[in-house]
Amino acid sequence: MVLLTFCVFSLIPSNGSASLVESRLSSGETLSQRSIELNKIRQALETDVVAQRLADFGLSQEEVAAKLPTLSDDQLHQLAGLSDSLAEGGVLGTVIAVLLIVLLVVVILKLANKEIIIR
Repeated sequence: MVLLTFCVFSLIPSNGSASLVESRLSSGETLSQRSIELNKIRQALETDVVAQRLADFGLSQEEVAAKLPTLSDDQLHQLAGLSDSLAEGGVLGTVIAVLLIVLLVVVILKLANKEIIIR
């Protein structure tokens, strides 16, 4: 009797499904990891040191802002992690800022299909 009942219930298709749901604030606003990381990177780009280094490489703030939405999630995560360390300051912060700038310049140049030739 149990086996027959089990067989009948196993033939009924289940409609259950699972998915990830974005976080919501108490105001109902949704938060996504991508938007949080974009905000971190934008805050790091607003610092004088980073803006000056980007200008040294010939990139304007508008060009950088235009390329940020085209970055992949992995690239955004990497840049956001580096920009977190930038906020700490000090010598380590300066080194990380320079690395962040170099990485950002390389990514932007790759996205713009430009090559870097060192002679």
